[in-house]
Amino acid sequence: MQPFIVIRNYKADDELKYQELVRDYIMSFSNKSFFVFCFREITLQFIVITWAIFFIFLGVPLLFCALTVPICIFCLFVGTYFSFYAKAVELMRTKPSQSLVAECYEPFIFRCSPKEASYQIFIENCPYEESVKNKFRRRIVAAISVKNHHAVYNAAWIYRFALEPNYPYQTIMGPMVKLLAKNCVSGGYASLECTMSEWQECERDFYDDFGFVTRQIYHKKIIGSSLSVMKTQLTYSLRADEALHKQH
Repeated sequence: MQPFIVIRNYKADDELKYQELVRDYIMSFSNKSFFVFCFREITLQFIVITWAIFFIFLGVPLLFCALTVPICIFCLFVGTYFSFYAKAVELMRTKPSQSLVAECYEPFIFRCSPKEASYQIFIENCPYEESVKNKFRRRIVAAISVKNHHAVYNAAWIYRFALEPNYPYQTIMGPMVKLLAKNCVSGGYASLECTMSEWQECERDFYDDFGFVTRQIYHKKIIGSSLSVMKTQLTYSLRADEALHKQH
C-alpha cells in the first residue's frame, strides 16, 4: 500500500516528538554555519591576535604558536555548536499556541528513500480506518507553529518550524503552509511573517515560490558588530486569501 502523510492539528501527545524534531532541525545547520564562520574576517583576526599574544607576551616559540590555528578553529566549532543548541533548547521549551504536524505513515519494511517515494497527502482527516493505519509505522516528519507577532499589527509569526531532512520539502510544506494560512484567515490575521537565516536556502526558495515577499534584510549580532548573521524577514498577505475565501 502506498505510504501517506496526514497534516493535522497538534495534539499534546505530539510534544515529545515535536521537541526532538525541532532540536534535530536546528542542529542540522550548525555544521554549515561553522564552515561559513571559518571564512569570516573575525576568525582570521582572532587567530592573528591569539598568535601574537602567545609569541610576544608569553614567549611561546613561533613553531608552537602555529597550534593556535586548530585551537581557534576548535573554539569556533564549540561556540557555534552550543549557540545552536541553546536556540534549539529555547524553542523546545516554547509551548505552541497554534500548530500543525505532518504525520507520516510508512510500511514497517520500507527500503525506498523518502525523497524518491510518492506520498499521498491528506489534510486534517485520514480516510483509512484504524485497522489499516495500524499496519504502518507512524512518525512526525514536519511541524510548524504560529503566534501573535509582537512588532507587526494583526500579523501571525511563523516559529518552531522543523522538517526531517530526508523528506520532500515542497510536497509536505506546501499543503501545511496553505492550511496554516487558512487557519490564520479564520483567526482574523492580516499577514503571515517569518524569518530566514542566510544558510536556509531551500526554505527561502520555498517561501519565495509560495508568494512571500521580503519585508527587510538585517544582520543579527552574535558577538558585537564583528560576527553577525544575515537574516531576511518575509511577509505574506492574507487579505487576498480572505477575499477568495469569501467568494467561495
